[in-house]
Amino acid sequence: AYQSMRVSRRLQLHKRIADTLVERFPETTGTQPELVAHHYTEAGLADQAVDYWQRAGQRAVERSANLEGIAHFTKGLNVLAPLPDSRDRREREVALRTALGPALMSTKGLGAREVEQNYTRALELCRQLGERSELFAVLRGLWEFHELRGDLKTALELGEELFRLALAVDDDPALRLIAHDVLGDTLYWLGDFTGSLEHLEHGIELYRFDEHRALAHQHAGYDPGVACRAFSAYALWYLGYPDRALRR
Repeated sequence: AYQSMRVSRRLQLHKRIADTLVERFPETTGTQPELVAHHYTEAGLADQAVDYWQRAGQRAVERSANLEGIAHFTKGLNVLAPLPDSRDRREREVALRTALGPALMSTKGLGAREVEQNYTRALELCRQLGERSELFAVLRGLWEFHELRGDLKTALELGEELFRLALAVDDDPALRLIAHDVLGDTLYWLGDFTGSLEHLEHGIELYRFDEHRALAHQHAGYDPGVACRAFSAYALWYLGYPDRALRR
């Protein structure tokens, strides 16, 4: 009974500390969400803890502190792991893994097995949950892995699925931009320079620096506007237009 009382008091103490940080020190909470996450974790409050671990991971990745971001996202996944299966739990895991993917790419390499395992698990969850916004980012991550490993057949299949998803969302040109870039890159490596150039030109038309520069943070530093221009220059060269390639 005494031991149980001590545990209960410890849990309450950590909850009070976390609540105090959130309510009275919003600036600290904003700049160091991992402090709040730690205390909610120690208090056994998984929902709050996961939320703040994700915030901490995103803030770290935005500062290019990718190893720190991986640690925070992983702690969030560890808090989720013992919870009963539910739709909410799956959605939270997808969100964490979607955010974790670019950090893994930046530190482990685009073709690392950790990247594949993370995105494969996220895709499995997305399929279980049905069509959702994270599916596009997950497919984009898996495409990057397979293209870099030279598995171009799978990369093309993923690119085509991305393109179908992008076309289904009429009001989001960023998704179409990414899909054109993905297919343009993949077709280039497959030697279809005409098909590649067609997609890449569409991507260049859609790209708006002020609107789309943040996409690089979501894809391990990969800016689709830069990629469309670079690969279109290569395609133009092989199609026999060296002057256009040089200007591009």
